Amino acid sequence: MLDVLGFSALVMRDPSGQRFREYLGCVEDATKDTRVKYVVFSDTIVLTREDNGPDSLLDIARASSRIFYDLLQVRIAIRGAIAFGDFFRSTVAESVFVAGSAVIDAYQFEQQQDWVGIMLAPSARTQVPDLESRCILHTFKDSVDFVKRVEWAAVLQYCPQIPFHQISVAENMYRGFAIVPRHCAAEAADLTANISSAIKQLEWLRSVAPSPASQRKYDWSTSWLGDIRNRWGGWAQERGKGGRLQS
Repeated sequence: MLDVLGFSALVMRDPSGQRFREYLGCVEDATKDTRVKYVVFSDTIVLTREDNGPDSLLDIARASSRIFYDLLQVRIAIRGAIAFGDFFRSTVAESVFVAGSAVIDAYQFEQQQDWVGIMLAPSARTQVPDLESRCILHTFKDSVDFVKRVEWAAVLQYCPQIPFHQISVAENMYRGFAIVPRHCAAEAADLTANISSAIKQLEWLRSVAPSPASQRKYDWSTSWLGDIRNRWGGWAQERGKGGRLQS
């Protein structure tokens, strides 16, 4: 479940509907030719993928990553969560109905966060027990191992500080995995450029945020993505000239 931040302001500033078309276009492009289905209602995007294997999580992560990146390019920020569980999806005429425990789980974790980003809820994390090893590249054994891991690493990374709405100073940081905004899938240099572009848009959105509290949402995101960008640079050097990933 993904939630568009500042949706009311987006509506008020878009009398022509051009921004809505960009918004919907980003979702359509990210899910085209995939097994991921989507429903959009106002400021909410619900992505679903059947099956409970690792590939299902990877498909949802890829779609979320692409939507995250593409919406930032049109200066639309989102927050979301990926959960695992039962859900019911039904299409009647032109209407789509989605409900279930996974939807509630994703919604609750989306609401708790206090940044611009997309996290994995515990229910999704437990479906891939070896997720950490899938996403770490600095210990890869050979080229085949690297190519296999990069499919995960390019869209999912560990985040030691996912900010939640404050309960107490000591209890508002969640340690988990979060989605890296990405558009391309070719080389480490391109992925680094993707992250730099995402950071640039986050910094612009921060500059027009209405309050210090709003600006802090962007600070957490840019700090984490800056660290990921540095890691990509290190991985590219480890791979050799060009840092070719070929995923």
